[in-house]
Amino acid sequence: MQVNHVHLEARHVLKKRNADQPLRIKVFYDRSVHDLPFEKFIVINNTILPKALDYWAKALLVKPLGVPIKLSRKCPNNQAYFPPNNRSHQYCIGACEMVTTCGEVVVPEEHLDVCRVCDRNGAKCKEVNDVDADGENSTGIENADFVFYVSSMQTERCNKGATVAYAAHCQQESSFDRPIAGHANLCPDSISTKPQDLDTLLSTVKHEIVHALGFSVSLYAYFRDKNGKPLSARGLNGKPLLDKELNAPQWSEKIVRKIKRRFWKVRGGVIEKDVFMIVTPRVVEEVRNHFNCSLLEGAELEDQGEDGTILTHWEKRVFENEAMTGTHTQSPVYSRITLALMEDTGWYQPNYSLAQPLKWGKNLGCDFCMKSCKEWIDNKRMSKQSIHPFCDKVKKDPLETECTDSRDAVALCNLMEYKEDLPPTFQNFDYIPGIKSGKDLAKYGGSVNLADYCPYIQEFTWKSNDVVVRGSQCAFSENMPQVEKNFALEFYGPESKCFNHNKEMWEERTCYQVRQWQHWGSGCYKYKCKNGRLHLDIANYTYTCFHTGQEIRIQRFYNDWLHIGAIVCPSCKEICENQDQCKPDVYKIQPVMEKAYHKDFLTCGSQTLPKFAVILICLIARLSKMS
Repeated sequence: MQVNHVHLEARHVLKKRNADQPLRIKVFYDRSVHDLPFEKFIVINNTILPKALDYWAKALLVKPLGVPIKLSRKCPNNQAYFPPNNRSHQYCIGACEMVTTCGEVVVPEEHLDVCRVCDRNGAKCKEVNDVDADGENSTGIENADFVFYVSSMQTERCNKGATVAYAAHCQQESSFDRPIAGHANLCPDSISTKPQDLDTLLSTVKHEIVHALGFSVSLYAYFRDKNGKPLSARGLNGKPLLDKELNAPQWSEKIVRKIKRRFWKVRGGVIEKDVFMIVTPRVVEEVRNHFNCSLLEGAELEDQGEDGTILTHWEKRVFENEAMTGTHTQSPVYSRITLALMEDTGWYQPNYSLAQPLKWGKNLGCDFCMKSCKEWIDNKRMSKQSIHPFCDKVKKDPLETECTDSRDAVALCNLMEYKEDLPPTFQNFDYIPGIKSGKDLAKYGGSVNLADYCPYIQEFTWKSNDVVVRGSQCAFSENMPQVEKNFALEFYGPESKCFNHNKEMWEERTCYQVRQWQHWGSGCYKYKCKNGRLHLDIANYTYTCFHTGQEIRIQRFYNDWLHIGAIVCPSCKEICENQDQCKPDVYKIQPVMEKAYHKDFLTCGSQTLPKFAVILICLIARLSKMS
């Protein structure tokens, strides 16, 4: 494995500078980006990349480089040599490659340093200045601390799973080992230009930039303490040793440590489970504060997935929607924990004011972050408490939806039945409501395997014939159901949030028919906060919430049907940003207000069919399957 280190400035020169300058990232496109369809190129070039780069430029402060970046040339067979008397520069044996790449991108000649070579004995080391490898006159990349090469090719890796993008660093500076060049490949077939998908695409690109900047198995061994001293052992060449088992630089236990959980509860008993954790100082401080657990050893890393996933992301079970987990599911955030990791590289000083709040697991204690989800669920059931943030409603007809914690989307418990038994390590239930057979419980688990099959509330998409029709996020008008299917009078748009229904299914009535839908439980509605109260706008009428748990009965004639149902009011402080203006709950006024709310009624003539002839239609969701 070639270690590309670039000598830019002497260590004593760079060390004098403070890490107080915004990270300067310069981007260079491969031709494949320009070859994208026009609408995809515009989204990437005008929106996604500028926003992603701007975020990390502001979020990470760095010791600025005072010279242009000139990258090392690639060596044949990746055989690089560092002479004992000049370890700052990389030399090739015999000759340099004609072409140097960073990921899929060919590095422009003007970005490259001179070719340096030694003979096969590591002697006669010199600079080679010829027509094909003349970096003497190279301008390099000026006014930059990191150069980012971006391509958009439908590679073999793109065709695995649902890969949207991938990235890595490709070269580091020699004084403190900080990555100074990296690449990202955006899989063209996975680039969506739909408005409701742009936030996810943006988060994905930000995610990949973090891998190139430091969150990577191949970079852990290069982390340094706050004084710039290496945390891992170094060889004679000044570089970390090689861990042959992982085929990666060998890191110290001061960075990543294997912890043995001796009593990991699973279906039928307990097992021993090994977990790998980032145990650097700032990360430990942040995870202990987040979970309110002073015993927590560090931040758990993902222990499943292929190369590029395992040990290079936060554990999905523990950190669910933290953006640096191994798979996107919903509402990704870049928390203080990820910024703390970047600080603990020794290369960056984060701007923690740009961290986003992570609600998953917040203040849930050691039992949540140090034990299996099965033990959490069992203990909560025994004490007759909610098993939140996990769930145990099997995803099947009739589908009962609810709201995500943020109320940004309608959601489902992702608990499902698999065709085969899950591995014993991931069997999390001795009991599931509505499932009678004990032996079948081994087949049930959450749909996200990286979360150890622990089920939780998750956003979903509506599909028809395996084609996505719409999503479940409330803020996007594109997710609005068709008029004839909008049985619960929902409204999707920037001013909408998710609200729960009561336990009754919504009905639609005419003088001749009654329809009930098989999916029910929650919906998206337009709201506003005014005069200290939460107000809902439903079918052009305003309904006011006076207390938490208040049921607002809806009876509105819309699209030739009478819609009947109820919406449950959350706390004003849960929804309204200016919580200080929320008035106290008032309970006595509810019956009075219920009478004042407008209600529509059917006016049916004598020709109306008798009661026994009314047709009851259950519209099953098979035509619009959820996933």
